[in-house]
Amino acid sequence: MTERQRFDMQEQRQEIFRRDEYTCQACGESIYRFGNPQLAHKIGQGAANVKRYSKEVIHHPLNMASVCSLRCNDAMNIGQKTKQADALAEKIKKEIGK
Repeated sequence: MTERQRFDMQEQRQEIFRRDEYTCQACGESIYRFGNPQLAHKIGQGAANVKRYSKEVIHHPLNMASVCSLRCNDAMNIGQKTKQADALAEKIKKEIGK
């Protein structure tokens, strides 16, 4: 990963935290509650999901949510809920013009 890619990822991370108002999207607490804010992929970034939905969908900001812990990260996962995951993927595809 290049320095520019790292910078862009960090910028996207901060934009998502701002969008979510620094609030955990699973429990409603501050993302800094445990000192290590995270981004959760609603549709996980495993190889099967990347193949099914594409990297653009998986790493799109609408597929990510601010969370305060691994427990809350797990709670955001909709990968096993196919209808929800497909609906989110379609929304993202519309936004990116696919």
